[in-house]
Amino acid sequence: MSNIKFVWDFYGPDSKSLAEHHLVHLIDFISKENFLSIDSGVSIDSDNYAYSFIILDSSHLEIIKLKLKPHQAFKA
Repeated sequence: MSNIKFVWDFYGPDSKSLAEHHLVHLIDFISKENFLSIDSGVSIDSDNYAYSFIILDSSHLEIIKLKLKPHQAFKA
């Protein structure tokens, strides 16, 4: 199967701290669900935009869409 990068966007002067905090919850969720994470992190594109992400196997697509409602998803 292929991998998918799930992204959650954050805007404004607190975007970096929001993305970092959100990542903690993402990691907690994938741990509780026993998903194997390929990668996860935070990307800071500017002072007013950052995003958190996780990369998972595409077999987890439906549960992530249903429970976590990512803003974007890409083939990784």
